[in-house]
Amino acid sequence: MHPQMSAEFASLQLTLVDRFVELGLGGHADGIDQLTNFQRRLGIGTPTDPPSNPDWIDLVDRLAAIRRHDDRVDALMDDFDRRPAAVPQHIVDAWPTVGVFSIQVVGTVARTHFFVIDTDDESPLHPSKLEIRRSELHEVLSAVRSAHPELTHVAGGSWLYSTKSYASLFPEVHVSNAQARTDRRTFRGMSHWGQFLDHQWGIRTNLADEFRRRVRSWTGEDPCSLFPIDTLDVSSPIEAFALGRGPGRRS
Repeated sequence: MHPQMSAEFASLQLTLVDRFVELGLGGHADGIDQLTNFQRRLGIGTPTDPPSNPDWIDLVDRLAAIRRHDDRVDALMDDFDRRPAAVPQHIVDAWPTVGVFSIQVVGTVARTHFFVIDTDDESPLHPSKLEIRRSELHEVLSAVRSAHPELTHVAGGSWLYSTKSYASLFPEVHVSNAQARTDRRTFRGMSHWGQFLDHQWGIRTNLADEFRRRVRSWTGEDPCSLFPIDTLDVSSPIEAFALGRGPGRRS
């Protein structure tokens, strides 16, 4: 079994798909493609609109043809178990990486991405590791700026910015203007879905239960409101990171 996709996590995402279909917002194929992160978790290419990867289209069509929720979960997990573990995007696309942080350069913007790599029992955001995390962030941003002097801003988007530990890794100005993401209609990554998993890929039951409760009463309004923890978008000038100096606590 893939550590990043349990049957319970798959079922949670398909619960949203089922409600999407019940409300007449689209069919199962549309819901599976737009509302789940299965394509990325399976490593079947990069999501596109409309879907273009033949392997992904075939899987979506097979899952959509299954009538019962539990049978759909079983079929998905069988597919997961037959495949090799997906190669993370930061490795596929060769993003500069130090520790848990990778940087995606988009024009003049450095977008930060966080990946769980620690193999001990402690969270990668445990208080004892925060100075290490700050050093990793400072090191990778410094390297990227040296390679791309045209960069003007640093940006990111994740539910993690709603947590004190993660936000504390960044300069105050970077997170103080955070905007809660709204009116999004696709949920293909971990910026929303990641909040339901702990650092060992187990389900956070309290959050999953709250999500199911919200989905049951959902009437089709902004689906971002279904997620218990807001996903925040952040941005600031790259100068806020004081890359000419050593890492330290945000100020």
